[in-house]
This record gives sequence, C-alpha cells and structure tokens, in this order.
Amino acid sequence: MMKRIAQALGFAAILLLPNYIDLTASTGDERMRIPFPLTRIALAQLTDLVIVAVLFFLLMALLRKFTIWPKLRWALMAILPPFLLERNLNVFPFNVPDLAVLIVSLLWFILLGFLILRAPRFATKLGQLGSAVLAGFAVFAMVVAWQLIGAALWRPGPQAYAAPIPPQPANKPRLVWILFDELSYKPVFESRDPSLQLPNFDRLRNESTLYTDVTPIAYWTTQVVPSLLEGRLVKNVTYTSDNRYLIQIRGSNRWQPFDVNSSLFGLAKQRDVTTSIVGWCITYCPVFSGTATQCYWSNDDAQDRGPTSLDASFAENVWFPLRILAEQYIAPARAWTDTADWKSRDHIASVKDMSQHALQTLSTSQADLIFLHLPVPHPPEFWNRHTGTFATGGSYLDSLDYSDRLLGQILNLLQAQPRWAATTLIVQGDHSWRTKMWRPLPGWSAEDERISHGGQWDPRPVLIIHAAGQQDARTVSAPTSLMFVHDFVAAQIQALAR
Repeated sequence: MMKRIAQALGFAAILLLPNYIDLTASTGDERMRIPFPLTRIALAQLTDLVIVAVLFFLLMALLRKFTIWPKLRWALMAILPPFLLERNLNVFPFNVPDLAVLIVSLLWFILLGFLILRAPRFATKLGQLGSAVLAGFAVFAMVVAWQLIGAALWRPGPQAYAAPIPPQPANKPRLVWILFDELSYKPVFESRDPSLQLPNFDRLRNESTLYTDVTPIAYWTTQVVPSLLEGRLVKNVTYTSDNRYLIQIRGSNRWQPFDVNSSLFGLAKQRDVTTSIVGWCITYCPVFSGTATQCYWSNDDAQDRGPTSLDASFAENVWFPLRILAEQYIAPARAWTDTADWKSRDHIASVKDMSQHALQTLSTSQADLIFLHLPVPHPPEFWNRHTGTFATGGSYLDSLDYSDRLLGQILNLLQAQPRWAATTLIVQGDHSWRTKMWRPLPGWSAEDERISHGGQWDPRPVLIIHAAGQQDARTVSAPTSLMFVHDFVAAQIQALAR
C-alpha cells in the first residue's frame, strides 16, 4: 500500500511540474515578478498535487482488478516515460526538438518490446526497477510540497512608497524615461502595416532623434533592465526567498548582489536628483527602497506559475490547471484557446493598472527623473484596435495601436506642463517583438503570422530621444548599442544635479 501511495505521489509531482516549477525553483522568477503573497496560488498547487495523486492511486487500483492487468502494466510502462518527458519539455533549460522526443520514444518502445518477447526475465526486473523509481519520486514530491509551503509563507517587499517632492520651477530640467516592453522598431517605423496608424509615434518622431539600427543587449527583460540600470551586461538574475536581488555579470558565473548605489537611481540619489518609478514585472520597489524617492510596481500576469490567477478564487485556481491539463490531451484546440484567453485576461489587468499609475505619476509627480516601465505592446494580446476596447484574441498590431494611444496621453500630459520645455524624453523598447518565442504559443494570431512573414525576427528595439526644446526630426543610422541609454541617462542625471 505504501509503495502504491508513493508511486501516486511521484507521478503527480512529475506530471504537474510545469505548473509549479517557478514557485519552487531557486531562481525565483515568480517572486521577482509579483508584489503580492503567493499563498493562495501555492496552496492551490498543493491541492492539485493531492488530487492527481489520489486519482492516479484509484485508477491503478481499478486497473489491477482486471484480468488483463499484466498486459496493461507493460502498456503503462511503455507509455508513461515518453508521456512524462513530453509533458515536461518546457522545464528543460534547453530546447528539445519534437523529433528527438519521437526518436527516444520509438527506441524505448522497441527496447521494451524486444525485452518482453526475447528476455522476459530481464523485462520483469526492468519493470520492478521502473516501479521502484516511480515510488522513489515520492521523495521529490515531498520536497516539492515543502517548497510550495515555503512559497505560501513568502512575503514580498513593499509595493509602493512616495516621499513628498515640493513643486519645482518651470525651467528646472527633467528627464522622463519610458520603456515600452517589447517595442519593435521595424513594425513601428520601418515597415508599418497599411492597416495601422500610429499618429503619436509619428508626432514624437517629428520632434525627436530616431535611432534606426539599435543593437539589443539581451533577449529577456530581466536581463535588459538591470543591464541598463547597472551599466554592465547582466546574463542572469535571481530573487531569493529573503528578497535579495542577485545578478550574474556576463563573463562571470559568480552571483553578486545588484549594486543599488552604483545604479542610475543610486547615482540620482547621490546627486540629490529626485526619482519616481512606475514599473512592471521587475521587483523595483523592494530593490530601490531607500533609493528612489517614489515608487510603484505591479504585475498581474502569471507568466511562470502555470494557469492560475491572482484574481481567481482558490477553487478556480485548483480547478483551472487540471482542466487545462485534461483538455491538452482530450481537446487540444480548446486547451489552446482557453490558455490564450486566460493569459490575455491577466495581461489586460496588468495593462490597465500600469497605464493608470503611469498617467497618474506623470500628472502629479514633481520628480526630476521619472521612469516608466510599461507592459505594452508585450504579448499576450489585450486590445482590439477596431473597437478601441480591451479584448482577447488580438495581434501585435492591436497592441501597437494601444501603445500609440497611451503615448498620445503621455505626450498630452507632458506638453501641457510648465516643465515641458525643459524636459528630455526617452522612449524605448527593451527588446524587439520576439516572434520566434511567441509563434509556437497560445495567442499567436493569423495577423501575427502575416505581419511577421511567418515568424521572421528583426532584433532592433525602438529608441527615440526628444531633447529638451527639440522641434525637428533627426536620425542616427549608425549601429548603436542599447547600452547607450545607460550612458545617456547617467549624463542627464549629472546635468540635472547642476
């Protein structure tokens, strides 16, 4: 009995690994992306673990009552390893081609069939070994349960704080630095689709300097942002359970604390330059607590913790991941649609929240340096440009339309303020539209396929800088590393301090 319980727990732990891997992994991406306790999410994952284990235990107990159980056992031994391998492909730190999975599965079937027919005694021993290995994964299940309990007990750092900043004279210089996440140069300025109008990007371009050949510095936001803030290329990051932000610099495998004092916001504090941050996805406020003058950050997206939602009830967070798991094998098209809709709904919540706080900060903050990290036009899609409403099932063009509308609101606010003539404005992407990453995932639309020409990737992010008082359009066509932004902002901070 104990062995069968252990096997059921082991099976459940492996089957559900993609759903909870980030809640238990030491890299802590989920902790780094969210300013809210993960208690309900972690407990829901634990509940799913128990439910799947019980169902597996009962199913095996039922199958053992059939007279054909000896044959069924061989069938299960043939099917389970390839099934669990395929289920966990996205957990691997490297890409595993489908062809490789197919070849491995066929070789396993052939080997097992050969042993059953030609070496039954050895096949029996192999079966006993497989049974023991599956039971041994109960230890893994217990470790996972302990880690999920730890995730349930984790508490994030501050989500927001704001020290008062007195009104500033109209002629005092100011820097507004806006990062539109996944804003790609090619579809915005170089090869814009005829169906898309971006009047506010054009409006800004007509009085700014546009960089047409920006070299990206990393593929992931979690690498780009700390690189820009630190001035060194970051290859990896982690956020520990005790809320420490650690990085690895490119060329080194040593983990080291992110140096807040040498960051751009640290430099601003040293120069008595007030700062206001509104950020998405990166743990801004806990990291820059005591450094930034004002801060707000949030993220409603469930990018790494399986199909769960912060706004859902505990029962929904228990049921929905199991439903998606079943649909993936019974009705894959339905699973694809449901997953895409779930991701879009959460992203809509992020977009609404961050847009509101960004506009509010621009309206009220007197900070000398305002930094906004916005979750647009980052997929999944969240907007219908034809109706001008939030909606699931859109495309990157729809997301660009919303980004342009938001930029228009930002420009209207800034240009109506007394300090506009003394304001330098940076609008940039952290990386371009990562078509190769999004194309195989739920949410990729027929329009995405068309405008990307089958997923072709152009690596250039947008970079456009409006110097204070600039009224003409300028172009820099020479190759420019995105790290240029760090040096530019550092120079602006020095100028603001004078």
